[in-house]
Amino acid sequence: MKIMDWSNWLVVALICFPGVYFMYKTEDVHVKDDMSDRQRLIAHLVTVILFSGAGAFAAQRAGFNLYSNEAVLTGSIIGMICSIIHFIMYYGYLKPKITPKDFNEIEGHYRQMGILSRVFYGGVIEEVIFRWGLLSLFVWVLQIMGLNYSFSLYTSVFISSLLFAIAHLPSIKLVATEPKREMYIYAAAGNMWVGVCASISFTKSGLLAAIIVHMLFHITWYPIQALSKKNGGS
Repeated sequence: MKIMDWSNWLVVALICFPGVYFMYKTEDVHVKDDMSDRQRLIAHLVTVILFSGAGAFAAQRAGFNLYSNEAVLTGSIIGMICSIIHFIMYYGYLKPKITPKDFNEIEGHYRQMGILSRVFYGGVIEEVIFRWGLLSLFVWVLQIMGLNYSFSLYTSVFISSLLFAIAHLPSIKLVATEPKREMYIYAAAGNMWVGVCASISFTKSGLLAAIIVHMLFHITWYPIQALSKKNGGS
């Protein structure tokens, strides 16, 4: 086995570039912090290079690949199931438990991000980080430690999905003026659910399937949010 699959590293890094661009343009307008635009761009590029390389090193060793013949079907089916359950969490649990002002702040944040940054950054780069990079590394490391494959796989899916959920929690303070407990519960449970769905798709049919799950999640949500805004947002 090669030490590094350089072609996979290059391919994965290249498919991340649209997400880097769209997120950079979104942050250029909406994000105000101590980082300059150049620093944010460099941070995104370094992240892409590191996790593309981590997956290129570990994925094959862990038994994963970029895609399979069933990738589109697997990603589409699991993506729709993922989206439906998420809609129930968001509109059935979160919306009734917060004020219309809180809900409109959350919706406004998603509109500011725009569909392109959500689809290409969330749908691609986050999958490269948490599935292609971290999940592959965790499975590989646990197997090196002598643990059996099933335990390594299930543990890695849980840990990578948990980290995916935790990574989204700080954004609540940016989204809401007065963050509520229910927002944190939804963010933790909702993103954990998306992470598990994407992980299942990745382990079964490769990175492409996980990307389809995550992209479909945002694509199906976008028109529903647009309709909600048209009807008054509450």
